[in-house]
Order: sequence, then structure tokens, then C-alpha cells
Amino acid sequence: MSYAIGDVGTLAEIQEWARSNKVDTTTIELMNQTNDILDHVPFRESNTMRGHETRLRTGLPEIYFRQLYRGTPISKSQYSRVVEGIGILEGRMELDVLEKQLYQSSFGAYRLSEGKAFMEALRQKAATLFFYGDHAKLADEFDGFATRYCDLNNPHVIDASEFTYGSSSEDEESDEGETGLTSMYLVAWGPDSVHGIFPKDSVGGLKHTDLGTYTTTDNEGRKLEVIADLWSWSLGLCVRDWRSVVRICNIKTKYLANTLTGALANANNESKVSSTREDGWVNLKDLTIIAKSKIPAGMRNRAVWYCNPQVLAGLEIQSSDTKNVHLHYGEYFGVQNVPAIHSRPVFECECITNNEEKVTAGGSYPENSQQ
Repeated sequence: MSYAIGDVGTLAEIQEWARSNKVDTTTIELMNQTNDILDHVPFRESNTMRGHETRLRTGLPEIYFRQLYRGTPISKSQYSRVVEGIGILEGRMELDVLEKQLYQSSFGAYRLSEGKAFMEALRQKAATLFFYGDHAKLADEFDGFATRYCDLNNPHVIDASEFTYGSSSEDEESDEGETGLTSMYLVAWGPDSVHGIFPKDSVGGLKHTDLGTYTTTDNEGRKLEVIADLWSWSLGLCVRDWRSVVRICNIKTKYLANTLTGALANANNESKVSSTREDGWVNLKDLTIIAKSKIPAGMRNRAVWYCNPQVLAGLEIQSSDTKNVHLHYGEYFGVQNVPAIHSRPVFECECITNNEEKVTAGGSYPENSQQ
């Protein structure tokens, strides 16, 4: 199965281009070692300085029957314009010049080690924004998948609580405010569906600037010499076609380790498969089938699942149940032994939390409108 995006370059492809043109690619290589999901996101240059403007068709022209000696009324399609924002992430590192004297020949490795911490922080921040960015709460952020798909009236938001059996339908919340809820996301990346964006007239990916040596001040206003690096990443998320993403929300993590056999045994007051398991079973098989079917047929070949480690473990545990075999392993994006459910690869993303807010039907959602 091909997962080629086409004319949109991922960070991995940008890296390959840079290598062939003898450009230093250390930064991109280090990013790839710690963030697999960013290898899947196709990035495009934004078409305006203030973000990426997309023209969305919201209605088709009227079609009429032609009659002899009578003209056909004029009609036209309807469209709207959406501007997707871009966030600018930065991290500044300063090292005392005396450290260079202390570490001498090892200073370069020490500086790189410190820089990797900044890159890891940027990676985690970027991945979190792709799911939980919320421009309404923080103007500098762009909207992530959870923010865009946050209403059960949206046909591409599926409530997992309706597929959870042997448990209370009411959401449980601990004294600390933890809900124990998480989500799975099915994303069909592509230039006409959903992709990342970077500022116009710039280069995509994480950027490193060696600021050299300069004079700064400490917390008490005293001057000192430092060697500095600046790490920055300007990026955003553009959902051109809202049908290209499906969210399965309200997944109760406490039931993910249960199997169908165990749930049925508990419901029948028979011996439990494991004494540590509680009643309840989340039907991930049916949920994922329904979600996959909501993606338009032309996009399904490039659809990818994202979930956290607990959901991935639940998928693998359920696949071991003789009544629920639907998971296999294959090679996707050059990675071997990737779990795939219904031929769609599943990738782990730790930034997807187990403490999401419960998704409800918050209002009317027109099925033919854009997110």
C-alpha cells in the first residue's frame, strides 16, 4: 500500500533534498530520531504573510432541465475563505564561555547534548499543538485536531462511550479532576485534505541559529560572556477538507485492557479472566471500522491512526481475543513491525493525554460546512 503524499514534502523528504545538495541536516536528523509523527505531516509553504488562505467550496451550482425555446437559469457554486494561522516556537540556549574552557575538546558534544534537550522540547510542543492547540485560549497557538473536532454533532466525531459495554454510561471524574478519557485520531494527510504549513518565503522545519558569543547579564544585572544558540520552528495546521479527519473521543482508559471474553464472563457472573480486571469493554474494533468508513474512499489509502500508548496496548490486547482478531503488523513509512488495524497503520503519540475533557453535543453542526 502506498502512502506517498505527492507534491507535498515531509520533513524526511526535505532532509533527503538537503543531503543531496550538501546542506547540513543535523537538526532534522535529530528531530526524526525523537518524533515519528512529524515524518508523516506534509508541509506546504503558506500563500500569504499572515497565514494560509484556503478557498472552500460550500455549495454546488443548481442544475436545471433544458426546455425547447427556453433558456437555462444562471447558477454558480458557493464558497468561503478560511485563513489558517501559524505559530512561532522558539528556545534560546546560553552557555557560559567558561564552560568551553572547562570542557575543552568535549565542549562541542556538551553543547550538542544541551541542544538536543531544546529540540526535544520543541518536538513535544509541536506535537501537542497538532492535537490540542487552541487559538481561542492562546492567540499565539493554531487550532489542533481536538479543538476542531470537539462536538458530537460533527459527523466525524464518534462517541466511544456508546461502544463501551458493562460499565456506567456516566463519565467518572476523580477528586483531582482527572477524567480518564482519551481519543484516537484517523488522519488522511494530503495537499487537498490536511497538511502542515510554514511561513511564506521561508524554509520548513526546525531552524538552528548559532548566535556566537556576546555579552549578557545575570539575574542581578552583572555582565558575563555567553555562547548562545537559538532554536525556532514556525508551523501551523491546515485542514482543507474536514472529512479527512475522524476523532474517536470519550475512550475510557480504565477499560482498555479488558477483552470481550472477560467482559461477557463478568456480565454473566462467571469466573473472570483476570481478578484484577474490572467490568467493562471498549469495542475498538467497531469504532475503528465506523471511523474508517467516514473517510472518503479516495483518501483512505493514506489515512493513519494516532493514539497514545494505552490505546495502542488496548488494541493489541483485544486482537489477542479469539472473538476479535483485526490487527496485523507491517511496514509503513519505512518502519517495520508497525501495527495496522483494517490495513491502516497505527502510530503511538504520547502527547495524546488520558485526561481529555468529555466531548458532548454542544450545538448544531452543519454536515456540509468546514471546520
